[in-house]
Amino acid sequence: MDWLLLIALLVVLIISGAGVFALYRFVDRIEREFQRHLPALRITNMSAMNAGEVITLTPEVENVGHGAAHDCIVQLAGWEGRFAVQHIHPKGPRYQRHSVPIVLGQDAPIRMKLLSRCCLRLAYRDRWEQRYECWYPVAQVKNVNTSLYDIQIDLSHPELTEPHPSIREMWTLLRGIHANEPSS
Repeated sequence: MDWLLLIALLVVLIISGAGVFALYRFVDRIEREFQRHLPALRITNMSAMNAGEVITLTPEVENVGHGAAHDCIVQLAGWEGRFAVQHIHPKGPRYQRHSVPIVLGQDAPIRMKLLSRCCLRLAYRDRWEQRYECWYPVAQVKNVNTSLYDIQIDLSHPELTEPHPSIREMWTLLRGIHANEPSS
């Protein structure tokens, strides 16, 4: 009788192990497939030009992810302007880098006074309308020759605000894509 109990326990352990392994593979497959549809906008290059009392910063916005980014916005605290584009596509036939000229004259608030928290903000949505934001820290450095502040943007340490859907939510969103695709 002890042998039968031991064999039953061994069978339950084998079936449970196989179930856990299958569940792990299913979750991993869902996460990888979901990642293949996500955009990731980043500022990949920045140029700066100083002409007299006017500074022109030109960040290059690029989609380094896999899916298209929608409703894309670039904003800088203390800059009156705003850059918006409807779609930014990842590498492929519709890929394009976007240069955003930010002209900061001597009357720009970011150049005249020290701001408490200053960031360059990059906001966008994915195909499911989930909101993403990328915040680049901005330092204001007092210019010794003028009373204005010069601007330095740290591209290497962005703060990311991203949605974190559950596996069930990912699976539901992916099923919606597959249901809308035409069958071949």
